[in-house]
Amino acid sequence: MLAFGSDRLVLGAKDISSKLEVPSFIIGIFILGFGTSLPELFVTIQALENGASDIAIGGILGSNIANILLVLGVSLLLIKNDSIQDISSKDIFVMIVVTSLFCYFLYSDSVSFTWAFAMVASVPIYVYVSYKIFNRKDNDFDYQNTSSNLNIFINLLVGFGFLIYGSKLFIDSLILVPSLLNIPESVVGISIAALGTSLPELAVTIAAFFRKEGSVALGNIVGSNIFNIIGVLGLSTLISGAISFSEEFRGINSLILIISSFWVLYIAVKKPNNTKLFGFISILSYAFYTIFIYL
Repeated sequence: MLAFGSDRLVLGAKDISSKLEVPSFIIGIFILGFGTSLPELFVTIQALENGASDIAIGGILGSNIANILLVLGVSLLLIKNDSIQDISSKDIFVMIVVTSLFCYFLYSDSVSFTWAFAMVASVPIYVYVSYKIFNRKDNDFDYQNTSSNLNIFINLLVGFGFLIYGSKLFIDSLILVPSLLNIPESVVGISIAALGTSLPELAVTIAAFFRKEGSVALGNIVGSNIFNIIGVLGLSTLISGAISFSEEFRGINSLILIISSFWVLYIAVKKPNNTKLFGFISILSYAFYTIFIYL
């Protein structure tokens, strides 16, 4: 289900890129990045309604870590080296800024309604600035598109539908896991919930590899991490009210999130020829991190 949905999404994104004559990386940020953040939004709101705020916040924090270390790691192992050239360091800088803001919330114990409104309001502003300023360049790509608008719409609709429903099947039982296995909610949120909500990004990455659209996969990761915070956290707070944060998310967890964000910036600036080495380091780091939080 996830595989089919992600394949439809990548195909639809590729067609939109050709139709609008914009680079695939931008489509990956705006359309797929936002779309694959929908499971995080669903999980966060549902968890808050059930009084499981640690699962909600842990899901956002853990998902952003998983998107970088796991999903980006897989991307670097699969994609061609030239796809790295399409990464916009300016968009990654925005990701670092909103990640730092999220860590500020973790240490200030909560996020207020005012901050939530500001984050949601910043979403269209970011989209405009990224498209018109960050990624403004002359494109000499040979755009060819034979798909109708209806086919593109169907591919995106089916893709998002299968991704959301497939992810929902995976996470429906998360509320029961802490009591059944005697595991803190914060750990469940950072690990299991985060991995579950990162499945769409991972599925899109693999589908993008087979479709030879590495730029789509990379843009999806950056966009998803940005929207997870300013979109998911902001909108969830507006809907559910002020959210309090557990001290469990401070220290090593917030530090790993910040370090991993700078790791993406380093890759974008360095643009390494041997992407597989960086991919291996990312995946290995995620494995060590996952083991650590259960110790």
